[in-house]
Amino acid sequence: MTKERLEQLIAQYNAYVKSFADENGILPAMMQLKVEHTHRVVEDARRIMAGEGWGLEDVELGEVAALLHDTARYSQFKTYKTFKDSDSFDHAARAVKIIHEQGWLDELSTSERHAILTAVAVHNKREIPAAVRGKSLQMAWLVRDADKLDILHLLEKAVNDGSLERNPEIAWGLQMKGIPDARLMEAVEAGRTVSYDWIHCFADFVLIQVGWLNGGLQYGSSVRLVQERRVLEFREELLSRLTDNHPGVTRCCQAAREWLESGVLKSQGPSLRFTS
Repeated sequence: MTKERLEQLIAQYNAYVKSFADENGILPAMMQLKVEHTHRVVEDARRIMAGEGWGLEDVELGEVAALLHDTARYSQFKTYKTFKDSDSFDHAARAVKIIHEQGWLDELSTSERHAILTAVAVHNKREIPAAVRGKSLQMAWLVRDADKLDILHLLEKAVNDGSLERNPEIAWGLQMKGIPDARLMEAVEAGRTVSYDWIHCFADFVLIQVGWLNGGLQYGSSVRLVQERRVLEFREELLSRLTDNHPGVTRCCQAAREWLESGVLKSQGPSLRFTS
């Protein structure tokens, strides 16, 4: 991918997003949040790639994959007024369809297109299919890590600045009080993936993010960013208030702390799980 093609693709994507603006060129507030989210995902993807020492060609592919990962969010909100896939459509699968329709990747090689589209397609899946390997897996883990990093940021910002109260859709409109689902606590403590069907209250929503901190990040650079940003500490304090220091929540946070602080990073280098 040439620098010129990358710049052209970014311009095409931005034009597509602007097509959802009103006659004054203003996007709905929730769509604007997705614009800002995407920009930060790209920035965190760059930080991860720099930390992992990726070459220029891979960096450009990674930037495109990060940019395009939420392409379908704008049509999703326009039609359904929600970002909840279960109440609308799979936004990752729809993004792949839109990217094909727009022809944004037509000038890239087959292998480049496949890597980007695979990363977009699986970024929201509970697990990455075993068939995804090589460059596609590298890009998929990048987008998943960078996306999680900014979702973590968004929750903190929404709680701190009051936007969660003004826009409860940020957390799917969930009730604020409630004890997390027992299946969710068990899975998070054990470092297993969870089902979004288990989310019934805001504490569930927050605890899933704690689960990302217990084996849910791929790259050592992602883990270092999480540690620097004190991501776990924020959720631990928030959950203690939401659940009155529920012992299951305490165990989940402790399991996450142990994983983040474990010697796995030192023994395996910058990448935690990547296999080619």
